[in-house]
Amino acid sequence: MEHEEQADRMEEDAEKMEQHSEQLGERIDDIESDWERKEQDPSVPGARPDPGEEEESVPGVDADEEVVSEEGGP
Repeated sequence: MEHEEQADRMEEDAEKMEQHSEQLGERIDDIESDWERKEQDPSVPGARPDPGEEEESVPGVDADEEVVSEEGGP
């Protein structure tokens, strides 16, 4: 009986984690959309990159998932 209770708790934990993951993904999408709007608005100080300045890439961000998985990355 103890194993069944533990399995039930683990399933509940997994469901909670999945829900939190979905909520986090939605928040990330909202924040990205907001930032893209701000980049296009010249009245938002600091949101627009300086002319001639290239965006710095951040490792792992917007990476091609196929390439990452082939390389063994996250």
